[in-house]
Amino acid sequence: MSLPRDYDAWVMADPHDGPDPVMEDCPACDGDGDFERENTVVKCGRCNGTGEVEAEAEEPDDDYEYERRRDAGWEVQP
Repeated sequence: MSLPRDYDAWVMADPHDGPDPVMEDCPACDGDGDFERENTVVKCGRCNGTGEVEAEAEEPDDDYEYERRRDAGWEVQP
């Protein structure tokens, strides 16, 4: 396989980020991007008016952690 002549410059010029974050509706404005306060429409401060925020990563619960440690103890050690 041969690479293009300017491959190194291309790789260094463009930041290669991971995949786009998972987005969900903003809980503060229910995905509308704004809400009405005292007969005035106000842009949501949490999502900056987009109606979406980045989804929070799910943390494993205590039961999952317990079961994972328990199951690891059952594995046969060579």
